[in-house]
This record gives sequence, structure tokens and C-alpha cells, in this order.
Amino acid sequence: MSASVVLSRDYHGHGAQQPSQQQQQLLHQQGPLPAVRAYMLIEDDVHGVIELPTHIQEIVEHPLFQRLKKIHQLGLVPWVIAPQANHKRYDHCLGTYKSAQDHLRAIERNSKYEAKLPDWCRKAVEIAALLHDIGHGPMSHVWERVCQQHFDHEENALDCVDRIFKDARHSELVALRDKGSGRGVQLIKALILGDTEYLTFPMMGHAYIFDIVHNHRCGLDVDKWDYLRRDNKRLEILGPEEMDFDDIFLKARISPDGQRIEYRFDDYHRIYALFEARGRLHVEAYQHPRNAAAEQIFVDLVQRLAPQVVDLRSNDAGWLNLYDDHILKLIENDAMAAYFREPQRVVELPSVDGSGADVLPISRIIEGPGCVMKPDKAFAFYGDKRKKRQINRCLSATTFNKCYTLE
Repeated sequence: MSASVVLSRDYHGHGAQQPSQQQQQLLHQQGPLPAVRAYMLIEDDVHGVIELPTHIQEIVEHPLFQRLKKIHQLGLVPWVIAPQANHKRYDHCLGTYKSAQDHLRAIERNSKYEAKLPDWCRKAVEIAALLHDIGHGPMSHVWERVCQQHFDHEENALDCVDRIFKDARHSELVALRDKGSGRGVQLIKALILGDTEYLTFPMMGHAYIFDIVHNHRCGLDVDKWDYLRRDNKRLEILGPEEMDFDDIFLKARISPDGQRIEYRFDDYHRIYALFEARGRLHVEAYQHPRNAAAEQIFVDLVQRLAPQVVDLRSNDAGWLNLYDDHILKLIENDAMAAYFREPQRVVELPSVDGSGADVLPISRIIEGPGCVMKPDKAFAFYGDKRKKRQINRCLSATTFNKCYTLE
């Protein structure tokens, strides 16, 4: 029997293909197919078509994952800077799942490492990539400011993982939950945290997988690989030559001892380019002073008008209703909420010495990419060292001191 496709539309019109009448008849005649042979197709801005096998489809269709369609990836940026940058955490999580697949296949293809990664570990890597941001609050990272930094979206993700696997019906998910004292789910949570200490068992030569989803060692991981490409595609801040860092991940390999991922000396300058790109997006979008002003208004409104939601976490009954539009609804009747609908009324003052109730002082210090990129000793390299290009690390921080008046 040839492989078949479960062709169902993704919610909110994300473009999964629909079966033709002939395909529907064929699927009906064939009856239920083995889970491993069926998959769902989703169109994506960055990756084109992403294939989701049925066990991943079950996770994606879970209410906790569907909630991510209501969480803006860039918080308030689409309100105040770039309306077209209105993509959601849902899109990024699917893209990170695909990026993890691509990266894992590449390092295996490029390596002579003979120890085969067990299938349950491979599934754990893919699912950790898919669920790494499932614990985000409304407006993504803005919610951390609302909670005065007493909120960690990764820690908050752990209970989401448990709830999804508690509801699991697919045999492959049940196996990750139940086999080996739940080692599969434990590995997923450890990978989300990027913390090998979370495990109660040794990785036995496969510690390199901790460099894929959340890389504490050098900061190169598929989370960054996806969000930099995805955000810039909508923001259109950087050109192709500034985004030329795919080979970092596609030419990497597993170290001979299986303990980490090694990158080519040839790609050293591309690693710096990645951190330069990240820095540019922080300066021109993520931490732009106009966006920072909007965040300050949002934080003040939520803390004043809806303090009851600030302490909600993923293990609370109200978590599924904690999303962007719900919060905006709670604060919409306050006069200050008008500045989200009319951001042009937030006007920069020519001097930073403004004072008064209607003045917002904004200060930001954004580290230079040469500081954010870890020292060379944090990275593992392979290949011809003579191909390592010199870089001039920018160590200077970008400082914003602005004042805005609310008209």
C-alpha cells in the first residue's frame, strides 16, 4: 500500500491541503491506515510545506497548542511598528519543529558518529522543539514584564507537556509517556529547559541532542534559527546577505564522542552574522523605544485593571482563556488603551527632560552582538582552521533614552 496523506485544513486557514473527491473515496475504501503512514500538510511562511505525522498532529490539535494561535510572536510590535509582523507563536513552534528535523538530519548526514540515535530520543527532540514555547503568556515576552519577571515560559511549559501527554491517545505518545518510567516525557522537558541535570538517567553517548532545541553551551539552536528567519521575513529589516547563516546548522556534525555538536571553521563568520542579525532585530523591532513605550502602557494597564490574571499559570483552569485578545478586552475601556488603536498619538519629544503624567521616559541598553555571542571557547569546531575568518566583534551597547508624550 502506498503512503497516504491525512489532508485536513489547519485551523485559522493556515493552508493545509484538502483532499479531492477521488482521494476521499480512496481513503474511505482503504479504511484506517497505520499511524506511521499518515500525515498532515501545513503551509508555512519559512519552510513551505511541513509534514506532520499523526502523533504530532494529535499534539497540534490539543487545546493547549491551539491556544498559541492567539499569542502574537512579537507582542505589541504589530500594533506600533509593523502591522505585517502579526505571526503567532503557533507558527514559530511548527517552524522550530521542522528546523529540528532539518538540523538533526544534517548533523547525522555530516557525521561519522556510529551510535544510532534511538527512535524515542529522536521523537523527544522533535516534540521538545514543537512544545518549547507552549508556556508563553499573552503577548509573548511582554507577559514576563507584566509578571515583574516572576514568570518563566519554559518552566510554565512543563505542566503543559504533562497535560498533553496525560490526554495522549496515539500509541507513539503513550509509549513516550509510559515506557521506561516515562523517560520520553522527561527527556522532552529536559530539552525544553536545556538542562541535562533534569534527567534521572544518562544519555549514553547522545548528549549532543541538548545542543539542538535550547543550547546553553554556545547559544546556537533551532529556536533562534527559526525565529530570526520568521521575524525578519515579516519585518523586512535584513537583506539575504545579512541572513546568510543556514550553513551553520546544515553543515554541522556530531562530535566524535557524541557529547556535542561541532560547527565548521568555515562558518565562524556566519555565527557572528547570526548574532548581528539578532542584535539588529532587537534594536529595530523587539526593543525599539516606541515598542518599549507601548509595552510600558500595556504592563501598567494589566497590573491595574486585571491583577487577577497576573498569577495564572498553565496548571490553572483559566489558562486556556489567557491570550492576547482576552487581555485586550479586559483593558479596552480604559482611556490609555486608545494608544494601541492609535499608536501615532504616542509622540516622541525632542528632549529627554520631559515631565508630567502624560510623559513616558524610555531607557534601554541593548548589548552588542560581540558580547551576546559567547567566547570562542564555548563553541566546538571542526575542519580546516585556516578557513576561520576574522571578525570584528562589536562590543558597544546600543543605548536608548527617549521621552514620549501621550496626545
